[in-house]
Amino acid sequence: MSCTENDSGPFVVFFLPAVVGCLTILLARRWAYAQVSSTSSTAVSRRRKIIKDPLIKRPLPQITCKMMPPGTKKSSGVAKKGTLPAQEEDANGNGKRMGRARLSPTLSTGVLNEIKPLVEGPSPPKHIPFPYIPHDGELLFEGMNFVFALVATGLQFLNLYRTAWWLPHSYTNQTMNFYLIDPHLVAFIVTLLMRRLLLSLAATLLRAVLAPPAVPHGVAAARMFILGVVAGALAWCAYFIALKYPLLKIFYLCYPAVIYFILFGLQSSPFLELSNAESPLHCCSHEPEHIRAEVDALRQDFNLRVKKIIFNSVVGAYYTSFIPCCFAQSYVYYDVYLASQQTAFVCGALLARYAAQLLPASAADTPHRAARHLGRWELAHPDTDAVQEWSPLKLYQRGAAVRHAGDTYSCATPCAAGLPGSAQHRRFHTVFANPSTLLCLLLCLQLSLIVLQLCLLFSSAPWHNFVSTVMLLFINYYTLFKMMRDYLVAWKVYKAENMIQDKNGPVVN
Repeated sequence: MSCTENDSGPFVVFFLPAVVGCLTILLARRWAYAQVSSTSSTAVSRRRKIIKDPLIKRPLPQITCKMMPPGTKKSSGVAKKGTLPAQEEDANGNGKRMGRARLSPTLSTGVLNEIKPLVEGPSPPKHIPFPYIPHDGELLFEGMNFVFALVATGLQFLNLYRTAWWLPHSYTNQTMNFYLIDPHLVAFIVTLLMRRLLLSLAATLLRAVLAPPAVPHGVAAARMFILGVVAGALAWCAYFIALKYPLLKIFYLCYPAVIYFILFGLQSSPFLELSNAESPLHCCSHEPEHIRAEVDALRQDFNLRVKKIIFNSVVGAYYTSFIPCCFAQSYVYYDVYLASQQTAFVCGALLARYAAQLLPASAADTPHRAARHLGRWELAHPDTDAVQEWSPLKLYQRGAAVRHAGDTYSCATPCAAGLPGSAQHRRFHTVFANPSTLLCLLLCLQLSLIVLQLCLLFSSAPWHNFVSTVMLLFINYYTLFKMMRDYLVAWKVYKAENMIQDKNGPVVN
């Protein structure tokens, strides 16, 4: 059967390139395997040549003295075939052997008696390595936060200065009355919102340009420079605002500064940076004092994170949604209920975003490990048997009864190093014994916020409120995804950890 030109067209177009490609792949794989085998054989032959070469003199490895209990064949002092016991030989750095006397049975017995187990009492808890979860970088988070804050500010101005531009006989063709918006107020809000974004951009550029040893000094200099620029810009805007508005509104503008000094004092790092520069790490220690000191450091770090979450979310909603209402003209009519609703939704969205960034599942795992070592005490009946005085230098196991400050406590966890009756230690263990509970609570709050926004979206609402709700839902969906992913991963990890702990005894959270 002969093939004409038209019949050979499909064969040339489809089958011939496929056959050539398969042959090329087979030849390339064979060539790659040949290269790997030749390289490995050459390396092995070179290694053998180096080892077997008698001309190369290398120092012999030092022979460690093995401790043997008395009464064994080596340490009994009885030689083979009636010969005297030979001395052990060790090699020095020049390859020469030097004689060394064998340890006597009495010395070896004394050394063995001094060897004690590293841990006395309860066995330390076992931890499961937490898997890696992708996390938003500092620059990405600050950029998204700044865009969200700008959108929220614009939506609130839309609620205040909207127009009926769609009417046929309207006197304006613009969506808002832009001439009523104070430019100095907008500059003040934008400057305040972009302070952390400026530092993140500067730090990213300095890490790309400077050498690693010079990066901390460059970031510190950039921090001071940005702090001065932001403070100067805010003072310049506040001066022009004070010329046009009464003193009470200026107090509204500067009121969050009072709250900042109450929470953080004179520190400038919480104003420009969100993440903690020196977050404590977990160290599995068998010393109760070290465990309690680590718990105190982690507790302070957690409290600082919570303060940053609450302060930044409230301040973001305050300047993006509340301040525009405060500085609105007296003759401007707006719906107070819808403006308050916008402020609450922005505050809830920012609260969820900061919580997902500062309290992810990976950051909650470090306090969880410390909580496992800390343990928990429960009040017991005073007539409990085998009651002993609590010692700050001792680890206690489950069921141990101690007396402290006139009360009797019983250990309710596999091990306990905390202070009996301490409310701080009890709260720390309650929160971080299973961090998936905390993550589940944050996830439920975020779900409630989204469901409420959806209910308002499908109800009868003005067009400007409809646009505001839709825009806020976008960022809430992204935060919901992050929280749900963290919760599912943490729930599975800690469930597996509890199953491992159950082999030694029931775990009480």
